[in-house]
Amino acid sequence: MIQRVIRERLQAAGCGEWSRTTHWADEPLESSFWSSLSMPGLLSLLGQGRVLVLRRANALTVKVWSDLEPLLRKGKPDLWVFFCLEGEWKGKTPAVPVVLEKQPFFKAARKRQWIWQSPGMTPQTLRTELKAWAKRCGVGFAPSVEEKLAGLLPLDGARFGNELQKLELALGERQRVEASDLGLFGEATSLDNFTFLRGMLQSSANLGVWQTVLLDREASNSGMLMPVLGLLQREMRILWMLNVGEDGAVNLPPYIKGEKKRLATQLGEQGIARVIDLVFQAESDLKSGRKQADQILEYLVSSLSQRPGSHP
Repeated sequence: MIQRVIRERLQAAGCGEWSRTTHWADEPLESSFWSSLSMPGLLSLLGQGRVLVLRRANALTVKVWSDLEPLLRKGKPDLWVFFCLEGEWKGKTPAVPVVLEKQPFFKAARKRQWIWQSPGMTPQTLRTELKAWAKRCGVGFAPSVEEKLAGLLPLDGARFGNELQKLELALGERQRVEASDLGLFGEATSLDNFTFLRGMLQSSANLGVWQTVLLDREASNSGMLMPVLGLLQREMRILWMLNVGEDGAVNLPPYIKGEKKRLATQLGEQGIARVIDLVFQAESDLKSGRKQADQILEYLVSSLSQRPGSHP
């Protein structure tokens, strides 16, 4: 969703061909990040503007936000910076660091409506995204089909997009989604992601897990890697809280919470910590370029399905 919004804003402003660099705030910022902000025009001598994207900017320290203030005080016509705050929402509002709220550039961005916010893919936003897709494609729905389709689509931005691409191909020149088209999708289940996670953790011979990974890689060039890492981070946080007895802090339906409590007990503290280490290693390998996304994904699934003490 973040990638789509950035792409749409750049194209709408006629900046779609600008060069683009992405940095990650949960790692030490490289000197090239600061050079891009402090030396405007130096890297744009060929007449092409630059786009600077900072992911997980919510992880920046108070000092870094303060250091950024003088660099963002004036606009730079050849540089467009996107700060992505990706912390968990508090209820119905995004969690904005207090130090950022006080910065003049943030106040200016809010006043000029330069801020886009979304809680991510939820049952409510999924329906909004589905309606937006239908409007963009000029597609309508047969009676009751839209609601049924919303129940079948995954609560995952990357996989959601892949499923709609599959539907677009099936529609061809048709402009209405019929009930017969729903056969392209699996059965709805609120435990989709958790079932996939549990399958990875419980059996190295789980063919369904490997089929999901390999088919997705063929369809979207390893587009499943970042969603899997995001899923693991979120689920491990929940399992950790359940394992240490902080059940009251986990807001889930009783049945689903019970399922996750059992898995947390089965994994234990060492098992959960092991998964967290694997996720951090996968992110490091991806961001450093040491391994390709498909290699990381295959190794990650293989490692997760191994019993502690064994080797993939």
